[in-house]
Amino acid sequence: MKTLNKIIPVLFLVIISSCEDVPDFDQGESEPVVEAFIYEGESVDDIYLKKTVPFNSGSDIEPEPINDAIITISNNGQDFVLSQVKNEPGRYFYDGADLSINIGDSYQLAFEYEDRIISSITTIPNKPDGVLISSSLIEIPEINSLQDLRGFRESFQKTIDVSWNNGDGSYFYLVIENIEDRPSSIDPTDIFGDIGLNFEFTSEPTQEGLFQLRPMIHYSQYGRHKVTIYKVNEEYALLYETSEQDSRDLNEPYTNINNGLGIFSGFASQEFYFSVIGRSYN
Repeated sequence: MKTLNKIIPVLFLVIISSCEDVPDFDQGESEPVVEAFIYEGESVDDIYLKKTVPFNSGSDIEPEPINDAIITISNNGQDFVLSQVKNEPGRYFYDGADLSINIGDSYQLAFEYEDRIISSITTIPNKPDGVLISSSLIEIPEINSLQDLRGFRESFQKTIDVSWNNGDGSYFYLVIENIEDRPSSIDPTDIFGDIGLNFEFTSEPTQEGLFQLRPMIHYSQYGRHKVTIYKVNEEYALLYETSEQDSRDLNEPYTNINNGLGIFSGFASQEFYFSVIGRSYN
């Protein structure tokens, strides 16, 4: 997924914990939970359907996938029927090339669940504007001895500054990922770097216009990195705030799903790149 994959599991727990405050939520019946995200210029494949487990079921509280739903996404009077992803219960995608996700367009998601029409509408926001990166190349000293650690500490204070226009307090988040085929770790003791796993970092939504990238926090490997900055719709920001609330003060979870729970939201993004190279003291 391109978005914060921790939000929906946390939201599910919030829904269960605060179900007495959610209108029309029957503890003896299951409710559909939608996790659906669409991205400007990209294919539709981040559509997940689950259902809550009734309290009287006697089983552990776990979301169950909703399979074999007939889901449509509608745009400009056209309906596009989604297909289920093979071997991934509850996940759906559009198997075609004629559904385009465009800035400013509105999209409706709909399906039937237990004789009810579950639906929602979202609009694709504008791309992040005025995005700048302070450097596309940064040198990090190679750590081969204890003496090298001093130079590394100095490098740790250097940041790559990512900035963008945000005069109206909109929400954004960033994904930073190493895109090398065989990345090498900045930290020689990192066992994950030895087996070729690519580092990836996803930020929390922010209303700022500046994000500072630091080594070992926002990137931990040498090589080329892709940074994607997403502009976030209001419904997604409200969902995130719900997922972050204190467990001692659980409020009704935000949802923009008619006759159901969860979220359907659209995003637009900009991509840019930077590289991390090693510097030897020899």
